[in-house]
Formats: sequence, C-alpha cells, structure tokens
Amino acid sequence: MASTPLWILFIGWATKAVLLLLAGLSVWSVSILIDRKRKFKEALGTPESDQARQFIRTLDHVSLKKWAEGNQSLQAASIREVLLAPQGAEAIAYAQKAFLADRRAELSRGLSILATLGSNAPFIGLFGTVLGIIQSFAALATSTTAMNQVIASLAEALIATAVGLFVAIPAVVGYNIFSQKLKSALAESESLRDLYLSRFILKETQ
Repeated sequence: MASTPLWILFIGWATKAVLLLLAGLSVWSVSILIDRKRKFKEALGTPESDQARQFIRTLDHVSLKKWAEGNQSLQAASIREVLLAPQGAEAIAYAQKAFLADRRAELSRGLSILATLGSNAPFIGLFGTVLGIIQSFAALATSTTAMNQVIASLAEALIATAVGLFVAIPAVVGYNIFSQKLKSALAESESLRDLYLSRFILKETQ
C-alpha cells in the first residue's frame, strides 16, 4: 500500500483544528449567552412603566420618586436620573442620555461577538468540510483506500458544517433577543423621559 502523502495528512490535521476551533467558539458563545442573560435579568427587571406614566400624567412626583427608588429596572433607573438632574428640559434630557449611553455600552458588551459568531461560524464549518472532502478524495486517488473508509471520512468532514451551524444558530438567536430587549428598554426609558418633559414644560408655562 502506498504511503499517504504528507500534504494529505496536513489537511487532516487542519480539519481537526477547525473542529477544535469551533468547539472553543461554542463554549465562548454559551458563556456570553449565560452572562448576558444574567446581566439583562438584573438590569431590566420588571419595569411596570404604566404606573410611572400615570404618576407623570398626574404630576405625582412623590409617587413617581417612590416607584423609581423601589424598582430595579433600567426604566426606573433612568427616571431616577431624570429626578436627580437640575429641573430644566435640556439638563434632564442630557442627564438621561448620558446615563442610557453608559448602560447601553454595558449591556451591549459581548453582543457584537455573538453577531460575529453567528455570521462566520457556518463559513468556518464549511471550510472544515471542504478540507475534509479534499482529504478524502485525495486519499482515494493516491492509495488503495476502501470506499467505505472514504465515505466515513466524508461523513466526518460534514460534521464540521453541522458544528458550525450549532455554534451560529444560538449566537444569532441570543443576539436578536438581547438586542431587541435592550432596544425596547431604551425606547421605553426615552418615552418616559419625554412624557415627563412634556408635563414639566407644561407646568412651567402655566
């Protein structure tokens, strides 16, 4: 039996390296998902924003302050910034914008990695599959390798694509869920601020 050329062995090692890389990326992705789930649960909480809107509409600052101090959601924290800011329209707007920018940066940490993994992991898996197919057919052409061994090698190569999808799908789903939650919380915080400003300005002009 002819010896297997070195370059075919190299491709085989490269395929295994791709699988190891995908396994590491999978662990990284899962760790980010778990961390973000915990952070979002702590940061977003239960907003109960309808109560805050009612307090703002009735200009009940005492109840609004109690709501903001007794609620751990991002919306309540943003209202605390509104109440602590100098009571002028621009000061309130800038204070909350600065606060929300900091919170957005904090909560978005890791989401870009999930997006990158979701976009590129399938291609990494496909690269591993292509290398495996090249190895299989090259081995078949240069040796007396049995067909069943080649088929088994091809099946092994296709595992790389499956693993790539296994990494990508949870990353994409997690990115979309967390991005939407963050977007909704920020939009609701800004809505509460604008409602507060509308009532504040109306009160000042009366």
